[in-house]
Amino acid sequence: MIDCKTEILSSIPINNCCGLSFLQTLLYTSSSRHNNSSIIINAKPEILLKAEKVIANFYPNLSLSKWENFLYVEGNLFDLHLEENFNLNNFDAECDRLTIIKTLFLIYGNLYYNKDTNGNSKGYNLEFVLKDETLSKILSTLLNEFKFNFKSIIRQNNFVLYTKNSNQICDFLVLLSATKTALDIQNNLTIREVRNSANRQNNCFEGNLEKTINSSQQQLRAINYIMDNLGLDYLDETLREVALARLANPDASLETLKKVLNDNISRAGIKYRLDKIIQLYQKIKGEK
Repeated sequence: MIDCKTEILSSIPINNCCGLSFLQTLLYTSSSRHNNSSIIINAKPEILLKAEKVIANFYPNLSLSKWENFLYVEGNLFDLHLEENFNLNNFDAECDRLTIIKTLFLIYGNLYYNKDTNGNSKGYNLEFVLKDETLSKILSTLLNEFKFNFKSIIRQNNFVLYTKNSNQICDFLVLLSATKTALDIQNNLTIREVRNSANRQNNCFEGNLEKTINSSQQQLRAINYIMDNLGLDYLDETLREVALARLANPDASLETLKKVLNDNISRAGIKYRLDKIIQLYQKIKGEK
């Protein structure tokens, strides 16, 4: 799993409306009321630390106690606006709605670099894994507002929103302020494309080399047979010239033979004459 959450978390302020949006989202998704005057927030320590700072800034009269993955909040909870339902209408500003997406990714989001069983790259996968269908619909609405079209599936009773489109993942991470991670992904994709391109060129080169070797062996077989049984004088002057060039350069490409013949003939012309020699050889042997 790729860690981009530190970047995202650090982009959320503690002293303005975005800090409050972060806190409200966290309270809705990750808290439970212990009694009428206290709640327990269950989240990762780094998220709780941010929540602790936001609460201390806006609600200094509340008492806070923290143990690893739990933050115990005690006091007059009325100002926290605890609601059973999460209402997007309470978040009008674009920055607040973006903060909701950030917070949901911090809680439910994952970013993976996939490989198959042979270790070959299968690209990147960014997803939200939510237990609540209503929250999934809220998140989908917000993603659409920011022009992101994630696919949705149900996996083991969880509602999953995901994308495997690398360009969309990079754009999404930039939106969430995870710029360094987005740049790292783009660099990795560039390196992978260069490597793949080099492999394709190498495979093409090897294929062409094998084809050249097979062709030259067939040509040499024909030339040697004619030379041993009928003599090179059996060939006319134009065929004999090419035959001698091939005998002197058994592994050479057509381009190299063209240079050997001082560019007096084109590559297509050389190939035509070598093919003619093979046809004569096959005719002599009764293969045609």
